[in-house]
Amino acid sequence: GWWCVGKNTFFFVMRTFSAIVALTLLASASSFVPAPALRSAPSSLSASAADNMAGKSVELGGGVWDPLGLADLGSEKTLRWFRAAEVKHCRVAMLATMGWAHTCNGWSKIVFPGGSSLGSDPWKAFDDTPPLGLVQILMAAGLVEILTESVLTKGSHYLTSGDGHVNPLMFENVPDKMKDKELKNGRLAMIGIFSFFAASKVPGAVPLYPAEWL
Repeated sequence: GWWCVGKNTFFFVMRTFSAIVALTLLASASSFVPAPALRSAPSSLSASAADNMAGKSVELGGGVWDPLGLADLGSEKTLRWFRAAEVKHCRVAMLATMGWAHTCNGWSKIVFPGGSSLGSDPWKAFDDTPPLGLVQILMAAGLVEILTESVLTKGSHYLTSGDGHVNPLMFENVPDKMKDKELKNGRLAMIGIFSFFAASKVPGAVPLYPAEWL
């Protein structure tokens, strides 16, 4: 299937994921000791066009991690589009991560009138979903996207004003601190759901992945 890739790719991703987790744990441990005065961030961080947006990292001295300079590729509208794409992927990844855990744990399985169930294997559940069910999923996702791009903008599209942080629920004056939390949780979820994919195809590739989920 489309998700099948070579083991070497999976192992590379897992090594990268392990390094990220280790760095995260080190950053968490540092909160228990007096923090020294922060040194100014490297010029490569402070030069980014995204420095004035939410999503900056205290682990990097208050800058953004953008080694390829993607934030400077185009106009402000381009940068807003990048942020909108990131936010949308974050939200999908968070839903996917929770959905994967929900399915693997066998919570509230979907049972059809005939008594059959989609089971606890996410890949099998996807394969066993009737074609009409997949159509309904695509239509629901498409409806959310259409509403987000039209009536849920309060007359001001996220590409023409603001920082590109898509706000379909139209909350008023969302502080950067809340946006930071959503972005960081979403970024972790993107790594998380990909690690679930890897673990399901290469047993043992992801440490601490529940054996009962395999």
